[in-house]
Amino acid sequence: RQFAHKLGLQRCFLVGSGNGSGPKDANEALLQQRDLFAMIERARPVPHERIVTFADLRADVQRELANPVQVRGLQSQTLPGLNRLLKGHRRGELTIFSGPTGVGKTTVLSQLSLDYCMQGANTLWGSFELNNVRMAKVMLSQFAGIGLDAMGERFDQVADQFEQLPLYFLRFFGSSDVDQVIHAMEYAAYVYDVAHVVLDNLQFMTSGQGRGYERFEIMDRAIEKFRAFATEH
Repeated sequence: RQFAHKLGLQRCFLVGSGNGSGPKDANEALLQQRDLFAMIERARPVPHERIVTFADLRADVQRELANPVQVRGLQSQTLPGLNRLLKGHRRGELTIFSGPTGVGKTTVLSQLSLDYCMQGANTLWGSFELNNVRMAKVMLSQFAGIGLDAMGERFDQVADQFEQLPLYFLRFFGSSDVDQVIHAMEYAAYVYDVAHVVLDNLQFMTSGQGRGYERFEIMDRAIEKFRAFATEH
């Protein structure tokens, strides 16, 4: 592929010998009395990394038809009403929760991510509105099902259980550079096999980075980058 890029993809073709034990070059094909002309006639262009055929997709299509439950994604056990709307957590998707201040977006996202986390989905939390200590307190209370004030001597027991969850937190707060956030997300996806990322919230993350309509352009570019990250990773 490297040589083909240097020569020009449009000028290069792949000549197949038909099986794994076939000739490695034209001279060997002639020595084996193979029909070199027919092999060249069957040559195909070098495939593009971003272009596929149905033959490339066929096995995946068949698998999804045979396993409809798998296609639905990881289902929420504590918020079953959301399954009808979100169809579960599926890798490669970007979901945006929006609404006015104080309606409970963070509370719902926290509970939903805990739900997926307890089912084995390695989760990365980026809390740009609440610092990590406050966010951890909220999630710990939801995990325990009781308020922290009522936890008392049970704190260590609950904290030990909570600590076993595959949950990670980003060290960002307030206005943050989108590319640095994505760099940390890429690291988490590679090193910790993170399958679920929560960023709360976009307005705080991009605050102070533009004036007027430029603020919305910055948000739009951020969403575009997060969409690309979800697709790639």
